Amino acid sequence: MMARAWNQTRVSEVLGIEYPIIQGPLGGLSSQRLTAAVSNFGGLGIFGAHGLEPNAIEEVIAEIRSLTAKPFAMNLWVSMEDGGARTSDAAAFRRALSHLSPHIEALGGTQPAFAPYKPIRFEDQARASRY
Repeated sequence: MMARAWNQTRVSEVLGIEYPIIQGPLGGLSSQRLTAAVSNFGGLGIFGAHGLEPNAIEEVIAEIRSLTAKPFAMNLWVSMEDGGARTSDAAAFRRALSHLSPHIEALGGTQPAFAPYKPIRFEDQARASRY
């Protein structure tokens, strides 16, 4: 019996991808180009839709689809309403990001911007992601 190639796994078969490589969705730091690139190279690109409104999710999906015909996924945010989310401010956001900022800069990435808390219903995100 001949051994299967390392990339011929149940995961790659079920997901319709060439390699059993799945990108971490990076909620708040995702990009459509990165998601599409991972998918185009045979893995499963995943976009972290953390905090996105349904119409923004539809726009992201449309852009990713314009960049790849390969499978990709959307990671939706299921929040149980974090206790501090409603009271967080720009200063707290900058403090939380401070340890990552040098790494983001070194890689040429864009620093995420603070946005005040706004509750988003998972059901609305899920409906939009079926786009």
